[in-house]
Amino acid sequence: MSASTSGQATKVSFPNQLTSMAGLLFIPANMDKTKKYPALAVAHPFGGVKEQTAGTYARKMAEKGYVVLAFDASHQGESGGYPRDTENPAERMEDIRCAVDYLTTLPIVDEDRIGLLGVCAGGSYVMAVAPTEMRAKAIASVSLWDLRLTAREGWPAPGYDRTGVLVEIGKQRTAEARGLTIRRDDGIPKKVPGHPRS
Repeated sequence: MSASTSGQATKVSFPNQLTSMAGLLFIPANMDKTKKYPALAVAHPFGGVKEQTAGTYARKMAEKGYVVLAFDASHQGESGGYPRDTENPAERMEDIRCAVDYLTTLPIVDEDRIGLLGVCAGGSYVMAVAPTEMRAKAIASVSLWDLRLTAREGWPAPGYDRTGVLVEIGKQRTAEARGLTIRRDDGIPKKVPGHPRS
């Protein structure tokens, strides 16, 4: 684990198995280093990074007296992991557990008052971690994206053919197993049908 100061937050790193995770640690102003504070780990939205929404919430919660860790998910932002920009639910959940691990190592954190906060897809991940992460005493989400519903029913778009997409995924995996170059699709569409800016 390492740390370096950058502006109002401190850049930190912590491990998730062989992946080096990158985070921003926010602490309350005028903090008394002899005391222990409640803490939060903040999971960012799909396609986000720690400097965006997660960092904004982290900064605001630090102003309210929390020690807060906003971090980039594995494969995203400044965290390690290949292939880049991968959204792997199992790894995202383990990232959250590793963020809690990191918070428990800080002498200023009250390990009996650690919570989880997730924004959008991050909200879905903290809810998924909640039943088995007993160190988290409070769990909250903001603008939760129900990833289970998306996995079951696909993107909420007219004409979405989930079965067809899964068949195409199977064909692509077979082709890659036989040596074809790995396909990479953008997670965010470049054009939205019917949108005036598309």
